[in-house]
Amino acid sequence: MQITLSQQLNSILQQGVDIVREYQQPILEKWESRLFELQEKQNKSAGDFEVVITLLSGCLFSSQLSIENIFQKMSENKRASVRSIEPNRLVFFITLLENGVHEMIQEENDNAYDGHQAVQYLFSKINEEIFSDTLKQEPYLDTFLEQLVRSRQLPIHWVAKLSKTEGGFQVQKVYLQTYHKVAGIIGFESESLFKLSEYLLEFIPSEPNENKVFPIPLEDHLLLFCSSEPESEVVPFIMFSMQTFLDGKDALRTTRRKRQWMDAVLLFNERIMRSKTYSETLKNIASGFVNYLPFERCALFAYSDANQSGIGLFAHSMNIEAIKSINESIDDLPYIKNYIKKLEHLGEHAKNVQPIYIAEAAIGLPEQYVEQFNLESIVLVPIYAPSESKLIGAAIVDQGPGKSFKLSRETFLALMKFGHSAGEVLVKYGPGYPLNTQAIGSIRLSPREIEVLQLISEGKSTNEAAQSLHLSEYTVRDYISTIMQKMEARNRTEAIVKAIREGII
Repeated sequence: MQITLSQQLNSILQQGVDIVREYQQPILEKWESRLFELQEKQNKSAGDFEVVITLLSGCLFSSQLSIENIFQKMSENKRASVRSIEPNRLVFFITLLENGVHEMIQEENDNAYDGHQAVQYLFSKINEEIFSDTLKQEPYLDTFLEQLVRSRQLPIHWVAKLSKTEGGFQVQKVYLQTYHKVAGIIGFESESLFKLSEYLLEFIPSEPNENKVFPIPLEDHLLLFCSSEPESEVVPFIMFSMQTFLDGKDALRTTRRKRQWMDAVLLFNERIMRSKTYSETLKNIASGFVNYLPFERCALFAYSDANQSGIGLFAHSMNIEAIKSINESIDDLPYIKNYIKKLEHLGEHAKNVQPIYIAEAAIGLPEQYVEQFNLESIVLVPIYAPSESKLIGAAIVDQGPGKSFKLSRETFLALMKFGHSAGEVLVKYGPGYPLNTQAIGSIRLSPREIEVLQLISEGKSTNEAAQSLHLSEYTVRDYISTIMQKMEARNRTEAIVKAIREGII
């Protein structure tokens, strides 16, 4: 089954929930100690803080609740609990509780960034849920059916929500116009709708007596409606109401999908901005494409404009050494070569450089790589720095060996931004950047040697490099000779390839 962006982000939310539930007792102790501190100081806000603790505890610590149900319960309960709390104070309370979780994670593991980020993402969604306008909440089926039954516009006496079982149908919930005990009804199961309808009519009294029951499917449920009016007169109105309900859910889901790709970009940016070295940057970029987007593998490549070639840099969930051994001429990659020509033609106007989705990798890549890595559907994501209109390289991502997939619009947009963010981080490792004077083994290149190497990699001749640096041609040749000796390179091309791999240029 194809992975979706929604599933990938939900897995991060689930990780946050799992952490909270795993350490429920120490977290509650931290929360209660915060409450005790407020109570000791006779702080007037202690009561409100206790209300927030109760709300979050009831939603997060119930192992029976799924991610969706957690937020549904939070939405239902917040109206009666936290609506009266002043917004700024509410933000402070939630932040205080989140900090307690982070402190606990830090005590258990000093280097647990993934856990911290999952908890941070979870609490950001809790804040969204608590502060979002009621009208913008997802329309839940239970609320919809309650309103439908109690509406004066439709003559509906009750509605029963059924689920399918191996033996027939089971009553999950009953929605009534007026209060009535339904003990013995919930969980009742029958092999036929007729017997189940007769049972419900017997146990749920209503007037007049000539009631009729008819079934209507909705999403994963089967609904039984009871009305005294003819089915032909009631059903059109019910169907119209149900379609309005479904349209509202679809519209909200579309809005949330648009927000999801932005969430993924924020999480990715947070991760790569933490990088302290070039190698750590590559690692965080490659893992970020997999952790925050619906992909299983990622390979990073540098692009050398001077040699017109793609050079393997790093990989996640792939053989790193196999990727690093790749040094392929763009001439052998016509699909990619044409794309690069378009970028060069646009020049400084190329700001929103877009990914390339290739349904069949054999069409766009050499056969040897398709077979070696068992490639099927792939996305080629330009690593591009818009601020300098510079192509750094590319990331190739897929959903695993031999897997086909389609690319949603939301994932496409996220990939484009991922490529831009990665490009802006990696472009800093160019000439003049302080971290650029780094070692290959135990050898360091001087800033001037790096400048010479950068110009040569851009295709400048020795004379052109000398003019750019205001040096003599002989001096530049000496620099090149020294660079090759330090890098143990047999020629200029090998020196450039090593320099790109090590992040020097």
